[in-house]
Amino acid sequence: MLNRYLWELYLKSDGKETVEAFKENLSNEYSEDYAKLISKLHKEYNPNKKINKQIEGDLICLIEHINNANYIEGTDVLYISLLNYDNDESIEECDLTKENILYFFEYIEYYTTIFAIESPEVFIPYYFKYNFNVLEIIAQEFEIELPTMPAKKDYKGRIFYYGEICRSLNKFRDENNMSLYELCAFLYDFAPKYIGGIDSYIVNDLPEPRDCYFIGGGKDDAFLSHEESTITPWQCNPETLAGDMIVMYLTTPISAVDSIWRSVSVGFNDPFFYYYRCAYIGKPKKIKQISQETLKKDKLIGQLPIVRKNMQGINGTEIHPSMYNHLLDISKADLPRFENIILESDGEYLIEKDVENKLIIPLLEKLGYSQNDYVPQLHIRIGNHNSTLIPDFVVKPKISNGHTSASIIIEAKLTIPTKKILEETLIQARSYANQLRSKYCIIASKEKIWVYKKDDDYTSDIISLKWNEVFENDNLNLMFKLIGNKEK
Repeated sequence: MLNRYLWELYLKSDGKETVEAFKENLSNEYSEDYAKLISKLHKEYNPNKKINKQIEGDLICLIEHINNANYIEGTDVLYISLLNYDNDESIEECDLTKENILYFFEYIEYYTTIFAIESPEVFIPYYFKYNFNVLEIIAQEFEIELPTMPAKKDYKGRIFYYGEICRSLNKFRDENNMSLYELCAFLYDFAPKYIGGIDSYIVNDLPEPRDCYFIGGGKDDAFLSHEESTITPWQCNPETLAGDMIVMYLTTPISAVDSIWRSVSVGFNDPFFYYYRCAYIGKPKKIKQISQETLKKDKLIGQLPIVRKNMQGINGTEIHPSMYNHLLDISKADLPRFENIILESDGEYLIEKDVENKLIIPLLEKLGYSQNDYVPQLHIRIGNHNSTLIPDFVVKPKISNGHTSASIIIEAKLTIPTKKILEETLIQARSYANQLRSKYCIIASKEKIWVYKKDDDYTSDIISLKWNEVFENDNLNLMFKLIGNKEK
């Protein structure tokens, strides 16, 4: 919900100039100053300099195109289609090709600025390129209801989704008595700063990795790993979590593993990103290149299906942690390894992710929780410096006026073989639970599950069960009475 007091303070201070800048450029005379303004605001919530320069350059080019009415080919078709997307007959008449749609995704800031100038009562300029996650955080924070996202392969649905988002944002604008120009200042200045900007989704103090994935780049991407400060969006596996290891394979003509990265954000879907699934990666480390030929000849790595397929469709392909460690052995790279990796012959639970997918999530389902009821790795802002805590699972999170609370937090570990490790894990879990004012705090490993309650500051467990005991009727019934979803 919008805090009216803070919003009015913003409008009376620096926000006044920002609103005026949007009004002058979108309704009167578009100028290069507008491109510089958007670039300045964009830097507050996106850490990638290349994307920022691209957006600024596209918006500068728009000056000449507006003056000459010489827009990128396909603009008129897209404009008419979006303006009439409720009218099926109008859409049929328009030649809305996949090529035009792909142009729209690539130049979304360019197109939507034109649309907002042409029809300010309908369209809103969109400057969350590769950052639909930021819009989602803003929507959650200010209780803006976003429409359901279309599927990856529904290209027309994805382009019309922009029109549906405009509807949702205009509804919010009307409810809060904003002009279009105030709404733009809210979306691209006030709200990003309010949620913490870059720190609302980029994690600097990374948790231990849960998994490892291949990604693929071209020869022009080799330079990206030269600076350890580089952070860039990339096509990812939808299960990517902050801290996961990312292995960069450069395709033709290099055809070699070139560097190791970390995921510095949770993976998310972005309907306006061509590849749909996105995560931000950073902290790159160059390694001695491992050629495709070497990968194929290796007795272990050579058996991977992705290697047999000549690394085709590589982005987001999962690598077992033991294979990742073996890659480091081949390259002789002095980089952190996955610890406590259990060989496949030793059991069903090989990594922490197995505990989450095979034990915790099935238990949550038995307790009446759907996927919409819990969030893995929810970022929690702390104090004025926008630091974050990242519990493994947050059940029934609530965000209001910048404060986050939750019914239950769950901290997962692959194994907790000793009392000392349990106590160390509890310290971490307790900090999450206290920050979120959770009624219950849960620790889960492949051996057992422990449930703690707020009443004694999560000191003594009220339930402690081995997993073969958890799903017995009496125990499951007891757990449902304590921590089950009773709101269904």
